Amino acid sequence: MLIFKHRILVNEDQKRLFVNEGHPLLLKSWVLHKPHSQIAEQRLGLPKLQATLLSNRGVKTTLEAIDFLASDERLSSDPKLLPNIDKGVELVSDAIKSGQTIAIYGDFDVDGISGSAILAETMFHIGASVITYIPHRINEGHSLNKEAINYLNSKDVKLIITVDCGTTAYEEVVFAMNLDINVVVTDHHIANEPMPDSVPLVNPGLKDSIYPFKHLTGAGVALKFSEALCKNFGIDTPNYLYILAAFGTIADLGPLIGENRFIVKRGIDLLRDTDRPGIKALADRAKCNLKTVSARDLSFTLIPRLNAAGRLDSAKTSLEILTTHDIGQAESLADNLDQLNTTRRNLSTKAIQVANQLVIDENLQVDPALFVYFTDWHPGILGLIAGRLSDKYRRPTVAACLDGDNIRASVRGPKGYEILDGLLETKLDFVKIGGHSQAAGFTLKLSEIHMFKELFLQAISKQTNGSLDEDPLKYECEIELSDINTDNLKFLKSMEPFGQANSQPVFLTRGLEVYESRTVGKTNNHIKLIVQQGSKRFDAIGFGLGSKYDQLGSNMDAIYKLGENYWAGNVTIQLQIIDFVGV
Repeated sequence: MLIFKHRILVNEDQKRLFVNEGHPLLLKSWVLHKPHSQIAEQRLGLPKLQATLLSNRGVKTTLEAIDFLASDERLSSDPKLLPNIDKGVELVSDAIKSGQTIAIYGDFDVDGISGSAILAETMFHIGASVITYIPHRINEGHSLNKEAINYLNSKDVKLIITVDCGTTAYEEVVFAMNLDINVVVTDHHIANEPMPDSVPLVNPGLKDSIYPFKHLTGAGVALKFSEALCKNFGIDTPNYLYILAAFGTIADLGPLIGENRFIVKRGIDLLRDTDRPGIKALADRAKCNLKTVSARDLSFTLIPRLNAAGRLDSAKTSLEILTTHDIGQAESLADNLDQLNTTRRNLSTKAIQVANQLVIDENLQVDPALFVYFTDWHPGILGLIAGRLSDKYRRPTVAACLDGDNIRASVRGPKGYEILDGLLETKLDFVKIGGHSQAAGFTLKLSEIHMFKELFLQAISKQTNGSLDEDPLKYECEIELSDINTDNLKFLKSMEPFGQANSQPVFLTRGLEVYESRTVGKTNNHIKLIVQQGSKRFDAIGFGLGSKYDQLGSNMDAIYKLGENYWAGNVTIQLQIIDFVGV
């Protein structure tokens, strides 16, 4: 592993070192992701740069490379391989033939909302009588609850299909069955309790699952269930479902490998030409150009707005904008979601300031996990608070607020920790609990708050393995500006979509000549440059690097991503500088 830390390699033969102990120019270590292997280059039959990027992503053979870069139907598995799906399809078919009302019961985050929209659209196409139900985050919490089941019973519902929830709702499922309501559970969360034998649990992550791809999100599982339903009823799967599944996969940080790559790539391709009024109206409010949209764009524009409703109000607003065909309704819903997102952003900013101060005041930095509690925090932003602190302090973080006689909490943790395992290891009697390895939530009696802190810290301390230090900046390979050519740019395009488990490549180039530079932004917090090397010259932008402007030399070493800049109808390549050292 090659590490740049307080020293800078400045020439090609790497013999000469400038030692800069404590040098303010170096914000972080620069670490080579993985040494280049000529074996990978020979095995894949590709140029060095392209072979390195694929090898870094675990692609080892030519066939794997073809599948990865194509990201087409070859990555899509037969839904029939999902556990219990035949029984689930049979229950839906029987309900439709009997004229029974079916309820789609989804979670209130974007994954659950998108998955619910997928099944609602599918039911419409196959002629089912269907209603949708999204629980209220604050009033009801995650997953099935008895009050909601009673409500659906009053609407003469005879079949409930869950989306992105239900795996751990044994008691509620039995309650529904006692009301003569059948249940089909479609989910992807960790199963820590059984389901009644007559209830099909469609979940690729089950221990006995033979489904080839284990990393589908809730929306992804809903898509596969819809594919099976459409095939059963002899109709084509509507294209719009792939757009919805892409939203859920990106929002839930599904790894963009395997089938998730196909789902997101196809969804984004279809999104660029969508005529759905809800999405178009929301994109307009978010200033998101659908013609050039990427997975990253969705993460920062449409998805936060869709999430805002479930965080602060009713997620039904987001479900409606994804399913409406009415332009007027779409415009009104988009305005509502945009305002909710602004409110969410303001609440989050203030709460995170308070949370950071709590960490400092209570000297929590020394603990293996953080626990911040503020009675008046809005429950809908607890996950945002925990996520921000976890990223900053690189350790599991619990953010909690008061909820009657209970505390309600969200938990986030860096890669390498098993958050849900840590919670379960406390062996406390949680009112509610659920989640993933790195994201979870729970409700617990207020009287047990101190015991929880002690037990959770003990559980997490067993998982700590020296990973609390700040992550170095990793780059994939060193290149010259001459490597930024048509063939390699086309190859990088074929690697999209970028996201979880397939991050956008980061490169190192040494000895860049700074041809022109200036600070930009309202507070001069960014740097705009033109850099060149030999006959190659490119625009560059360093977001958030304005404070380092005076440290620019006539030449610099830089690590960066390659981006596209759209201006006045023209597309140009731009270096997005992450860090640099003047030399």
